[in-house]
Amino acid sequence: MIVSLLTFNLSHSQTLALPKWFYDSFKSKGMEKKYSIAAFLKPSFLQADFNGDSALDIALPVFEKATKRKGILLVHGNTSEHFVFGAGKDFGFGGKDFRWADKWALFTENTAQETQFNKESGDIIGGKTIKLERNGILIEDYEDGSVLSGGIIYWTGNKYIWIHQGE
Repeated sequence: MIVSLLTFNLSHSQTLALPKWFYDSFKSKGMEKKYSIAAFLKPSFLQADFNGDSALDIALPVFEKATKRKGILLVHGNTSEHFVFGAGKDFGFGGKDFRWADKWALFTENTAQETQFNKESGDIIGGKTIKLERNGILIEDYEDGSVLSGGIIYWTGNKYIWIHQGE
C-alpha cells in the first residue's frame, strides 16, 4: 500500500509529515480557518487506532487562532471526523487551554488509575481503576521535573472522555 504524505511547514525549518487524507480532511472541514497546527508538544503528532475501528487516526497539537488557546485535534482515519480538546473548547480537567501541557505520549496500558475528587470540596478522595480497550493520549504537566497531573484522552465507544491523572 502506498501512503502519500504531506508536509506542513511549522516554524524555523521544522516540518511535519502527515498523510494526505489528513490534510484533505483538515481543509475540507474548514479547520484551517479556526485552528493552526502548533509545535508545542513533541512528537509533532501521534498516530494510532484511538477509536477501535482498525484504521489509523491522527492527533496533533493546535491552537485556536482567535484566542491562541492550545489544544489537541484528533481526526479519525476512516471517517475524517474531527475532535478538538482544549483550543477554546472545554474538555474535562484539561480545560479550554492546554497551555499547561508539557509532554504527551501514546497511552497503551490496559488499565488506568483515575483520580477521584470530592464534588463539594474538590479534595482528592482516592482513585478508580478503569479498564481500557484501546489506545489513549496521555498528556502531562510537570513541576520540578516530576509529573504533577494530567489526563488521558480516551474513546469510550461513542465519545471521548478525560481520565484524570494525579493532582
